[in-house]
Formats: sequence, C-alpha cells, structure tokens
Amino acid sequence: MNVKGISRNRILNSLSRRLSEDLNFESGKIFGSMCTEPHNFARSVYSAYLEKNIGDPGLLRGTLDLERDCIRIIGTLLSHSKASGHIVSGGTEANVMALWSARNESRKEKPEVILSSLAHHSFKKAGDLLGLRLVVIPPDKHRFDASKISNAITSHTILMIGTAGSTDLGLIDPIQEMSEISSRFQIPIHVDASFGGFVIPFLKARGSDLPDFDFRLKAVRSITIDPHKMGMAPIPSGALLFRNRRALDTISYDTDYLSGGLKPRGTILGTSPGASIVSVWSLLNLMGQEGYKKTARSCMRLTEYLYQRLTGIDGVVVISKPEMNVLGFRSSRIKISVLSRRLRNKGYAISTFPTHLRLVIMPHVTRSHVELFIETLVGVLANKGRSN
Repeated sequence: MNVKGISRNRILNSLSRRLSEDLNFESGKIFGSMCTEPHNFARSVYSAYLEKNIGDPGLLRGTLDLERDCIRIIGTLLSHSKASGHIVSGGTEANVMALWSARNESRKEKPEVILSSLAHHSFKKAGDLLGLRLVVIPPDKHRFDASKISNAITSHTILMIGTAGSTDLGLIDPIQEMSEISSRFQIPIHVDASFGGFVIPFLKARGSDLPDFDFRLKAVRSITIDPHKMGMAPIPSGALLFRNRRALDTISYDTDYLSGGLKPRGTILGTSPGASIVSVWSLLNLMGQEGYKKTARSCMRLTEYLYQRLTGIDGVVVISKPEMNVLGFRSSRIKISVLSRRLRNKGYAISTFPTHLRLVIMPHVTRSHVELFIETLVGVLANKGRSN
C-alpha cells in the first residue's frame, strides 16, 4: 500500500489499462458464458444501494420485504406462489444449501444423493463439504438416464438431482419421469434450473413444447434459479426456493449479537449484498412476463438461426437440436481441442466439453455477432491442415 494515496485519474487510467485484457460482452466474442450484460436499470439500482448488508436482516426490514416479494414472484413463475427461499450469491450457494437442508431434514446415516454425471460441478463441492456420497449415473443422450435410478436407490438415499437447462447443452432432464420414481420411493427431487429457470417458463408461454420441471411436480422439493443469467440481474444474484418453509428452517440458526434483532437468513454467506435483492426486485417488476417472454424468444430465434447456419457447414456436426438458447457442435475433421484452440486464438471465449464445443446465445449476442462467428469458423475449418 502506498503512503500518501494515488490520484483518482491515475487509478482510473491504471484500471482502464489493466482491465483492457478482460473480454467484455459488447465485443461479441463471448459465446460460452451463461451470464450476460446486466440490464442498465438493474445496474443503476444496484449501485445506489451498495451499503446494504442483508446478513443483519433486522437492519434492513424494507429490503427483507423486497426479498419476500422476489421469492413470491419467482415462486409463481415456478408454479408455487407460497414457496420459501432467499436471494443468494448464485447457483453454487443455492445448490449447496439445497443439499445441506436435505441432509439435515433426512437425518440418515451415510446419506447419499443420486445425480447425473452431467450435473453441475457445484454438487461435487456440496458432497465434499457436507459429507454426502454422490451416486453418479452416466447420461443417456446427454440427459439423466432415469431408467437407472431405481437400482441406485438405497436406504441411505436422501435426494435426487435433476437439471433444467444442463451446463453442456441446455437440455432438460426427464424430471417428470424422475418424479414418478420419487413417488414410489419417497425420495424428493432438487432441480437445478440455474439457467433454465428464466428461459423455460417464458418459452412455454410462447407455445414451446417443453416438459414440466418445477413445483408443478409434487416430488420437487427445491429449485435453484439464477436471476443473473437469463434474468439479466447484476452479479451476484441467485435464488433458492423450497416448497415448504420447514426445509429452510433446517439450515436457519439464531445469532444473538446481530444489532437488528432478527435471526440471520438461512444462507451460507453471512455478509450478503442487499443490493442484489433490491436490483432483482426492480428488474422483475420492470420486465414483467412480457419483457422476459420477448427476451427469451429473441435469444431462441437467434439460436435457431445459428443452428441452421451450423448445419449448413460441411464438416460441422451439431450435437442436438437446441431446446433453449444453448447448442453444441464439433468438427468431423478436426479434434475438439484443436478447434477450440483455433477459435480462442481468434479471440472467442467458448466452452469446451469432451464431446463438443458449447455456444450460449445470451441477450448480448446479436445477429451480426453470429454472422462474424460463422465467418470465423468457416475460415478456421478451411485451415484444417494447420496444427495451431
């Protein structure tokens, strides 16, 4: 730390220079992220309330009321207006909390959780932190293979994990089929809809024939959903919703010293930005159902256009027809690792999986960005004889 401090101009110039190496969403080169440029209105609201720490909720009773509104609005979106939950830092915290609550409520010795090998990596963290045995089932065509669940259930099983908007291809696990299995064995389901939660309901409202995944299915105990993905809220802004309040109570603890006089929220983080709650509430009310329908449909139309363009390129194999604004592809002529490296050398930030490259068409991606990407991809494929 310097002795006398540095001028604001020098600091701002230094930041501009050093952060110029960061990619930004306006560049049109970020095709692999499930996050996007936050909505301008939500950004302005967030920055106006930076001092709010909801870790001491008694000091922020107005913010606490806004959080309850957020959970009611999101719960209604997910078919249960009386859900309980919290705005949290993101999908990882929410998923850990969901398993934490399930473990505490079940009280089983040597608890086990059944999930697909394609489930988000946050469940590995949760298993390690919570002492849970993860029973991992290989996928069937990039989805949870529900036919193998029954044989995996034991007297130690406390939960099944389904994904609505998978990390690799944005697909929906057979959660309806899982729900039927759940009713036979009395094993609840946690749904990781971090990505799909702000996509599927709005595409369904526009007529898309997508399966149910939410609290409409009686076996669903909890749902993770991230407003900072397709909800366009500032980072960090995740959410975890429980069907019943008692599930949240299993991870809630009293803390006497808090100056606001209320027990802390049942989250992992103590210090938590109340600005996330305020900005999510503001954005949900600003956008409304029609605003999110428009955004989801716009991204889906562009995804369908990209799908058509990719299928028309010789040597490109599209993994599956997209269910939402995520798709995967590979080359029949070039190794995935080589193709990924070449595209990264062109400045593109894309996601690489063992079987394909993933593209996510978020609100920051435009038609011109897609056209430029296709042009770049064709050029990269034409240089297939090169090693770099």
